[in-house]
Order: sequence, then C-alpha cells, then structure tokens
Amino acid sequence: MGKPLIECEVDTCTHWVSGQLCSAANIDILYEEEGRMAQSIEHTACKSFAQKKGLANLLGSMDNVNWGGVVSSMFKDGQQINPSITCVVNSCHFWADGNLCEADRVKVTGSGADESQDTNCGTFTNKA
Repeated sequence: MGKPLIECEVDTCTHWVSGQLCSAANIDILYEEEGRMAQSIEHTACKSFAQKKGLANLLGSMDNVNWGGVVSSMFKDGQQINPSITCVVNSCHFWADGNLCEADRVKVTGSGADESQDTNCGTFTNKA
C-alpha cells in the first residue's frame, strides 16, 4: 500500500501549502486524551502541527519537511507532496499494524488552529 494522499485545511501550520497540501515529511496522528483511545474525529490530533507564528516556530519545524516532495511539486502540475503517516489511533478502521494508515486519502481538519489539540484527523472512522 502506498502513502495516502493528504488534504490539509490547517492553514495556520508551518507545513501547510496552498492547495490544502502538507509539506511535512511525516504526519503523526495521535489520540487527544492520554490513556484513552479515540472514539470520534474530535478525539484525534495532528501532533506534527507547528503554528505558523514567528521565526522560532518556522525553524523548529524545518526538521520535518519533505524537501523532495516540495521541490518536485513546484515543477510538476498536480504533484502531491505526500508525507508519510504514523498513526497510533488503533481504534480507527484504517489503522494497521506498525502504526500505519491504510486510508487512500487523509483529511486533516482544524482551520485556524493555534495548537495541535485544535486539529483532527477528519478521516477517522471508529472500528466499533
């Protein structure tokens, strides 16, 4: 299985790219409340979120940039930057062994987010 396509509406993140793309090398999807597995979209969060505010935040997020994807997307129309995904939310229908995501597409929501808790994995579907 290849990497899921990413659609991200979190335009306050340093990794957000116009067209609802994500320039992160890896997206970490976690459950929001420690010790309690997610039961709904609102219980998930994109822990790779880095607020687009100030030089320090920008520089701090540079170690998680998919530089190859960013550069190739500038020269190829419709090229997806396509970060990898690590997901520990094993209550999700799309979760697979090794903390992988088997969804074809992943939507990260939270337009206007100030912190990772303001973001969600809009693709989350409860297994139960």
